[in-house]
Amino acid sequence: MNHEILKTTLSDIPQLSQMMKDFYAIDLYPFDEKVTNDNFQRFINDEKYGDCFKIVFEGEIAGYIILVKYFSFEFGGEILFLDELFVKPKFQGKSLGKKALEFVKDYSNKNQFEVVLLEIENHNEKAKKLYEHYGFQNHKRSLMILKN
Repeated sequence: MNHEILKTTLSDIPQLSQMMKDFYAIDLYPFDEKVTNDNFQRFINDEKYGDCFKIVFEGEIAGYIILVKYFSFEFGGEILFLDELFVKPKFQGKSLGKKALEFVKDYSNKNQFEVVLLEIENHNEKAKKLYEHYGFQNHKRSLMILKN
């Protein structure tokens, strides 16, 4: 299979933004293109937040991965949050999600993150099975949110 996972650059933002818009539309999440573009620029320019990668298949951007760094006393220090993993529908079924998760596992080991967390939509059984196959487990806690 001809695929690569590469760090994104500022020139990738229009394609990343469009993919994120498509991803958010699946579950009817709100999407603001200007905020998204600004956030991508900020995130890509400052490695303290984490890293964004593009999944390239046969020369075309097929998806993206956003990995966010944060600190947790409970989990022993700096941990990694798999914020987003998206593969365009036309590239699904080509094992790119599996390759992306292998990449995330390798990245976390190489960079000495003890834990990788992610959130998943409860209805997405296909994704849940894929994550479980790569060792992710349900945590006994639920995610809560406070918006300001």
